[in-house]
Amino acid sequence: MNKEKGIISKIYPLSKLVVIMVLAVTAILWGDYRFGYFIVLPLLVFLAALEGKFFSYTKKMIGAMIIMCTFIFIIKGLFDPSDEILWQFAFIGVKKEGIESALRLTSIIFSLGGSILLFFETTDLEDFMISLQKAGMSHVGSFIFLSTLQMIPQFAKKSKVIMQAQRARGIETEGNLLVRMKAFFPMLTPLIISSITDIEDKVITMEARAFSVDVKKTYLRVLNIKTSDYVIVVSSFILFVIFLVWRYIV
Repeated sequence: MNKEKGIISKIYPLSKLVVIMVLAVTAILWGDYRFGYFIVLPLLVFLAALEGKFFSYTKKMIGAMIIMCTFIFIIKGLFDPSDEILWQFAFIGVKKEGIESALRLTSIIFSLGGSILLFFETTDLEDFMISLQKAGMSHVGSFIFLSTLQMIPQFAKKSKVIMQAQRARGIETEGNLLVRMKAFFPMLTPLIISSITDIEDKVITMEARAFSVDVKKTYLRVLNIKTSDYVIVVSSFILFVIFLVWRYIV
């Protein structure tokens, strides 16, 4: 039985993509880190919670961005050319302009990365592929795009299976960094070979189903754009134009 979709997941994928990108671009053009941190980021977390993806979303956000943002703060805060020092210890000085620059840059990263992450957290990739095809993209291009998105999760899943198989054969795969590196490199060969085999099997399967035949395609899944989706897209563009006029003209 298919799981019931949430409020955000029911929105047409391309309509949702437009809203997400408008939100991300607005955060970039705003130029103030407070907009990204105190408006965009809480809004993204709220939407994820509304979808029932709060813990999954926040976990991925922290895991993907917190390390990178920490490095940005360290580099910007310590090495930014500025005379105003907030904190000094020996030869290490944290500079005010560096911290402000780091806040602006990390707010953009969180806004853009968080928006894209929310989109893929609340969008079925098959629905996204169908919507791309209906928008005019070729079925070959949309399939390549979908396969690329699925590549990293598939690699991660296969690597776990290979590690478990190696562990069953008595190979030590857990311990300090050196032990893990020794176990990692022998895993690459079966991972690459199995991936190539899967690609070959997939090509044969798709050709057996006349994937490359130049005829009108039919869809197993029905995905229709609703009036509410048009309203969402038009409203997003109107709000974005109002923002541009207010920000750069008024």
